[in-house]
Amino acid sequence: MIAILRAFSWRDGLFSLKTFAAAMLALYLAFRLDLPQPSWSVTTAYIVSQPLAGMVLAKSFYRVLGTIIGATVSLVLVALFSNAPELFCLALALWIGAGTSVSIYLRDAPQAYAGMLSGYSAAIIGLPAALAPETAFTLAVARCLEILLGISCATLIHHLVLPQRAGESLVKALAATMPSMAKWVDDTLRRRGSEAEQLADRRRIIAAAIGLDQLRFFASLDTPSVKAIDGLIRQFEGKLLSLLALLVSISDRMALLRRSSPELVEALAPLLQIGADHIAASAALTTPAEARTEADGETALRIRIEAALPLRSDLRRRPDLLLVRNILLRLRDIIELWRDAVWIRTHIDAGAMPTRPAPAPAFRPYRDPALALTGGAIAAVTIILASLFWMASAWPNGPTAVTFAGIICAIMGARDNPAAGAANFLRMTVVGAMIAALYLFVVLPTLSSFPALAIALAPFYLSCGLFLTVPRTAPLVMPVIFGAGGLISISNQMTYDFAAFINSALGYVVGIAMGVAALALLRPFGRDATAARLSRGMLRDLARLAGSAASETRSSFESRMFDRINALLAQLDPARPSHRQAIQGSLATLRIGLNVLVLKRERPQMTPAVARSVDRALAGLAAGLRAASSGRRAVSPEPLFEAARHLVLSAADDPLVIADALYGIETSFEQHADYFSVERRARPASAAEVAAA
Repeated sequence: MIAILRAFSWRDGLFSLKTFAAAMLALYLAFRLDLPQPSWSVTTAYIVSQPLAGMVLAKSFYRVLGTIIGATVSLVLVALFSNAPELFCLALALWIGAGTSVSIYLRDAPQAYAGMLSGYSAAIIGLPAALAPETAFTLAVARCLEILLGISCATLIHHLVLPQRAGESLVKALAATMPSMAKWVDDTLRRRGSEAEQLADRRRIIAAAIGLDQLRFFASLDTPSVKAIDGLIRQFEGKLLSLLALLVSISDRMALLRRSSPELVEALAPLLQIGADHIAASAALTTPAEARTEADGETALRIRIEAALPLRSDLRRRPDLLLVRNILLRLRDIIELWRDAVWIRTHIDAGAMPTRPAPAPAFRPYRDPALALTGGAIAAVTIILASLFWMASAWPNGPTAVTFAGIICAIMGARDNPAAGAANFLRMTVVGAMIAALYLFVVLPTLSSFPALAIALAPFYLSCGLFLTVPRTAPLVMPVIFGAGGLISISNQMTYDFAAFINSALGYVVGIAMGVAALALLRPFGRDATAARLSRGMLRDLARLAGSAASETRSSFESRMFDRINALLAQLDPARPSHRQAIQGSLATLRIGLNVLVLKRERPQMTPAVARSVDRALAGLAAGLRAASSGRRAVSPEPLFEAARHLVLSAADDPLVIADALYGIETSFEQHADYFSVERRARPASAAEVAAA
């Protein structure tokens, strides 16, 4: 027991104490207001409590919003269909399905919580109200008050008593990001670490960069000084994402050049090492003045890079020199981006906006409409089947089963393996039921005052509060709180009826079991299926980008693709060769997209012949990607891009950046032909291979 307690920090203990205090305050107020089910206040206080004050505010706001919407809808449904239970259950199923779809579509956005709550709150309030329509309004108001009490008390305690603000966590995260990025830059430019180690580093850094935006949102709620520089933080996030894309690009180009012309890699090494030294030296800068001075010192390095760029005539003679040019240009871009990131970071540290701030980039997380509709449909079907079971069996606790079937589908619908999560929820609900039985029939009957009740509840709730601070155990503890709190059903008029308790517990278990069965049978998605779905989504996105006349901003495309890549990396293990192939392919998708954006940006500068050739290449790319996203093999678009590249290099008017982008797409398909489901072309022998022969 002592060893377990040592695993928690003092902050974890403080969080548990504050959450318990909030729950007991809500319970006391619910008693004083003589609400019918004060236990909902306790459970709600635990549901909305989060380690960071901004997270509590966000979750509380959207829970209030979702509860009010759900209560309103439940009253409307009762008014319309109280005399037609079949239509009521059908309408309720459709509403819960719609709320589940919204929550899955919005994914990790705080607004998703409102969609989920508006769905299953209608069941929590509506089903009991439909059975007694004359008390529907009173019941809806009481349930909303119980929930609002829990939310209000949790928000009050977590904000007034030694609050842990998201702004402080954001500042620490921003401070830790630069050294991590500097290390990745250094490892990439100096070619350190195995492929698996590099991919593991990428996964960690990409997850951290994506997580910054959510932390920024929470920090803007609880830290006014952070809200004042919100645009600056978004600029920093944009620089990080662009830097990640450049590092991925330069690493890939280095690997390709190492295979085809290792002597060119050795020739580049001194310049790359100088770039790595420059970035390492600037990573620790702390003031805008220091950042400005360091920026002045990079001019000599940029001049050396420009001098090392191959000439157009050399590129016509040796296409692999395009790789050298691409690496050098990406090195220049990395140095410039790093300078901007350091400059922005120093202003963030100083808490001051620059004199002339640049506009903040727009971030676009990926959305999965197909998954959202599937999850919503499963929730609706589950509610309908549970309702049919209730009506056919005339089971008095059938409404409880229907409610929990909807709750479990709404909560688990967005997960990659929802059936496994729902099964864990079921097991831990059984544990909660056993704890509830212990309290209900052994502990509570001996108590006669509120202080005694609080002391008796303390061991259970304080322990749960500790485990809620651990990401790995929090999903297991919440169903215990949910089940135990609901089944104990603390109120001013306690009843200790064992038969009623067993029926209520069966209602919980049967409803959740129905949800488990529905999720297992109707959505049997595992890690591999999730990874495949994410990959197909990236290919479809890229096909739309290549095949459309319209373009989009780089920040929007990067943020959406990195969001998908982050979700994909969570499903894959870089140590496994097949998974490494999928990871590298997804990163290649990002690079191809960025090169497509370059071609669209430069199209007005192209000569007519080059423009026509590039259009044909992009059309072939879109067709190939559409085929790959459907699981079909296609003809490689590489020859189309090669032909367009030769046209650019043979002319004198078209910018070389067009040839860079064309060659980048061409070589990405050459490297990852299996991922893009195209036939591999025969690769010309490298100079080293010819010499060896």
